[in-house]
Amino acid sequence: MSTPQSVNPEMVEPKKTPVIYKILVMVSIITLIGGTLTGIMTYVNVGVTEHFYADWFTSFISAVLVMAPIGFVMMTLMHKLVNKLLLRAY
Repeated sequence: MSTPQSVNPEMVEPKKTPVIYKILVMVSIITLIGGTLTGIMTYVNVGVTEHFYADWFTSFISAVLVMAPIGFVMMTLMHKLVNKLLLRAY
């Protein structure tokens, strides 16, 4: 039989997620969602023409330049909020 052991939460330090992982997640989300939405909207607006990829790429770059800063700010704010709420729970 084993004896259950309790861990003192003050002695266990939480592991910090490396910033590169956070950046990679945001880049992949921005690429997937931004690319899909701009592709669908470009297709609906202009259809498949010889300039479709140029039109889509222009829309995609515009979306990325708007979504990336907003995404990074939201990620930082959500991280701080979750940390504050979780630390209050203990």
